[in-house]
Amino acid sequence: MANMNYFAYGSNINLEHFSAYLADHGADPNDVGNCRHATLLNYKLRTNYYAATHRAGACNIEFAKNETVEGVVMTSTPSVREVLRLKEGWPTCYTEVEIAVMTNDAEISAFTYVVNASRRLEWDLPVARYYRDYILSAAKRWGFSNAYRDHLHDLLKIAPTRHQAHRNIVIR
Repeated sequence: MANMNYFAYGSNINLEHFSAYLADHGADPNDVGNCRHATLLNYKLRTNYYAATHRAGACNIEFAKNETVEGVVMTSTPSVREVLRLKEGWPTCYTEVEIAVMTNDAEISAFTYVVNASRRLEWDLPVARYYRDYILSAAKRWGFSNAYRDHLHDLLKIAPTRHQAHRNIVIR
């Protein structure tokens, strides 16, 4: 199987995080290349998936006319794709789909992941602080538009920690 393009839109846009995950799971981070900013048209970003590993929400994309998702497109090898499938809980949690993304100079075919209908919530969940930090720092580094970065700040609300949750309980 030949190399293919992968479109990342959540925490995998943070290449330090993504590379560490690949290395920890037996894939060579150097098998990811030609990384660049890309835009997916007619989709919107959601946090309507509960990720048990985070104990909070995780990113998903859904079709939405006239909306856009900014992310990172990169080439990947079959071994990277295998680890991605493990990370995304394919095929139980996320489904692999083919999409077309726009870069500065071309439209590119890529694969990405969308939450399965049986796992998709109707509301957005707060996310873990570290997950939010991965995304926001990488969005800045990749030069995502200011409007999209503002959107990320609004969407990626932080889930209360166990300590914070208990502090909010009032006993009468």
